[in-house]
Amino acid sequence: MKTEFQAKFLQHLLQKKENQGFTLIELLVVVIIIGVLAAVALPNLLAQVGKARESEAKNAVGTTNRAQQAYHFEKLSFAAGADTPTVQNLLGISIPAQYYGYTYPTASGTLADVYARDTNSAANGTRAYSGAISAGGGNYSQVVCQGSTPSVATATMTAATSCPTDFTALK
Repeated sequence: MKTEFQAKFLQHLLQKKENQGFTLIELLVVVIIIGVLAAVALPNLLAQVGKARESEAKNAVGTTNRAQQAYHFEKLSFAAGADTPTVQNLLGISIPAQYYGYTYPTASGTLADVYARDTNSAANGTRAYSGAISAGGGNYSQVVCQGSTPSVATATMTAATSCPTDFTALK
């Protein structure tokens, strides 16, 4: 019986066809599956990229507020300059403007503000940010505000205690 089993097994191995590749249907199924996965994953990936860029802007606005506070503590006035590099040099900070453009309007003796705006916010889905810091009576108040939608432009900050219309304060 053992030899009979071996003979049948050898015949089976000899008659077995070699693997000849994938059929067209199998390839189409794989392409469709990859297409569906890409269609689902791509918007999520782009949203995560937008969130990372927004995080960079939040950090930059907060850093500017803290640097303005330190500058005011030493010089009794907020740093002001004709352009962004001048203000950043006075504050001792370096914020690259790769995705967001930063604007430092003229600072007064009691209020300094900063605006962060993505030049392509509609396509990137990123929101604008504004920040302000004020000094009075030995106390400092600061606020960082986030635009409600990507289409909201930066707004003028009039106080470091509240945000303008269409902006919400970040904690």
